[in-house]
Amino acid sequence: MYRLRIHCAGAVAMVVGLVGCGQQGPKVNYVEGVVTLDGSPLEGATVGFSPVDPKGLAAVGMTDANGVFKLSTVQGGKHEAGAVAGEYYVTFDKSAVPVKSPEELERQRTDPNYGKTPPSSQRPTAPVYKSIVPPAYKSPTTSGFRATVKPGKNTGDEFKFDLKSDYKGVAKPAR
Repeated sequence: MYRLRIHCAGAVAMVVGLVGCGQQGPKVNYVEGVVTLDGSPLEGATVGFSPVDPKGLAAVGMTDANGVFKLSTVQGGKHEAGAVAGEYYVTFDKSAVPVKSPEELERQRTDPNYGKTPPSSQRPTAPVYKSIVPPAYKSPTTSGFRATVKPGKNTGDEFKFDLKSDYKGVAKPAR
C-alpha cells in the first residue's frame, strides 16, 4: 500500500512537471492610460505598443468613451491582460467610414436595381475610410511617442497621450 502511494505521488509530480504550474513566457504587467485628441477623450482608437527590442512582444488596447485604454498581449496563442516590461514605441489609429446622408439612403431604398449585381464597369468601389487621427500617429517611426512598461502596475501621467489633429510626425521616435 505504501509503495502504491509513492508511485501515485510520483505520477502526479510528473504530470504537474510536464503540464507546468503557472505562466509560461514573460510576465505581463497591468497597463492603463488615456488618449485625447486636441484635449478631448478619443473613443474607439486602437493603441499599439511596439517593442523597441525586436525580440519583445507587442501589446494593444482600445480606448473607451473616456479615452481610457488597457493593454493586452498575446503570447503562445493566449490572451493576457497587460504588457511585458520594456521600452515601446506607441502608435494610435482610428478611422471611420463616411455615413450616407438620409437623401442617399432614400435613393438607395427606392432604386429598383438596388441589390442586383451591376455590370463590372458600374460596381461601386470599396468605401473610403477617413482617418480620425493624423496618419503619422500610426507608425512607430513617426508617432513621436515612447513608453516604458515597468514590473507591476503602470498608470498615471506616463501613460497619458494627447494627440493633435494637425500633427505631421517626427523623423525619429521620441526618446
